[in-house]
Amino acid sequence: MKTNYESILIDPVLVDKTSISSFIFPDDSIHNSEIETKNLMIKLKVAASLGAMKKKCKIFFQDSIELKVVETTVWSISEENVILKAGITIPIKRILHVII
Repeated sequence: MKTNYESILIDPVLVDKTSISSFIFPDDSIHNSEIETKNLMIKLKVAASLGAMKKKCKIFFQDSIELKVVETTVWSISEENVILKAGITIPIKRILHVII
């Protein structure tokens, strides 16, 4: 049986992290529940820990146009953003899933 994420993550557009700074992110959250947000934060913290060892993860996120995915290292996370190399950020409220 497919989970909600598996059915949603079928056709994301693969993007290079350098293009993320040009994307427009809506202000609304794509998370359905507080539990979903907490689980995502746990995965993001693990991804940031692994990023210190230069391990990459896949981040699935939604900008104003479509579902996208980037394979990158996570340098840090703040209360509102995931921070990638060169200060590139993705709003946590627009991240759907992380594969470590």
